[in-house]
Amino acid sequence: MATLLRHRAHAVVSSVVDGLLVGGAEAALDLPARSRQRAVVYTGLLALTGADTLAKELPALRRMARGLPPEPVPGFESLAAVRSGLVCGAWGLLATVADGPLARVLRRRGARHPHLLIGLLVGTATALSTLPVWWGRAADRAAADEASEALDRELEELLSDSTS
Repeated sequence: MATLLRHRAHAVVSSVVDGLLVGGAEAALDLPARSRQRAVVYTGLLALTGADTLAKELPALRRMARGLPPEPVPGFESLAAVRSGLVCGAWGLLATVADGPLARVLRRRGARHPHLLIGLLVGTATALSTLPVWWGRAADRAAADEASEALDRELEELLSDSTS
């Protein structure tokens, strides 16, 4: 079973990925439209999303590869995913609405890459906003692991008592 520290490390990684996705999509607007550079950034963000999803779903994929049915998803897992998605969507929507006026103001003040600045701001805000969600999921996962280990120990004791 994974330790609380490992679950918290995953929480930080998930939060950083959320920030990179939202901030990266905004920052890419500084690149020319329909350019190879923008396509590379968006492809990289898509690959990052795929890798993050694969990492989260790896235990279920392993079970399915062994011919076992996937375990039911605990409620706290689904709740964390929904909350994170809502937070990311809200920051992305805010960036979309404020993008034009804010970029014009930044350009007038001499910013060469206003969307990069907006992307850094929105990406950081997204990461900091989703960190409590993923941190809470880490605590829930650690508690579930602890409960599972306690049940395993009890079962082992019962089996050893019944055989002696």
